[in-house]
Amino acid sequence: MAMQNRVIRSSNGREPGGTGNSRFALFIFLGSYALVFVTLAIVVINLRRVSFDWPPAGVPPLALWKGALVTLILLVSSLTLHVTLHAARQGNQPRAQRLLLVTVLLGLLFLVGQIYQFATAGMTIQSGAYGAVFFTMAGFHAVHIIIGLALLVRLLNDLRRAPDSAAALSATPAAATVWHFLDLMWLPFFIVLYLL
Repeated sequence: MAMQNRVIRSSNGREPGGTGNSRFALFIFLGSYALVFVTLAIVVINLRRVSFDWPPAGVPPLALWKGALVTLILLVSSLTLHVTLHAARQGNQPRAQRLLLVTVLLGLLFLVGQIYQFATAGMTIQSGAYGAVFFTMAGFHAVHIIIGLALLVRLLNDLRRAPDSAAALSATPAAATVWHFLDLMWLPFFIVLYLL
């Protein structure tokens, strides 16, 4: 137990996230992705501003309830991941593993919801600017959710094989940062795609 707490916390009580350089690299990487997400959102806002009809005539609007449901699923996955980190800090590895599995399943459920939206949107990527921005933004985000899920699944496998592994436990905050970032970046997409 004492070793787990030393692994989870550094001497000053903060979570280890690697060296200062690796943390800086992670934030530069996430910042560059944030710029892409923001750029896509700005494109939609500008298209909406110059268009007389949004969505264009003949293209059905996106169903708000579908967008709200997948958004809720993604937000709950962030909550379960937050509780996962808390359990890991407390040295409760079985609970951390269970909660991490729930987070992964919620991420998969989000992807299923996105696929369902793609199939039932009533438009294609060729349906003018409206269809193009929806499929580009939602598809871009879905690809990054898949990458985030791969990180979480790898972390889950590492924790199951060696629950007290310093490498696995020290990777937890970085994986959580990536997942929370992806969840956060969905919110402007939800706003510009479903609410504007």
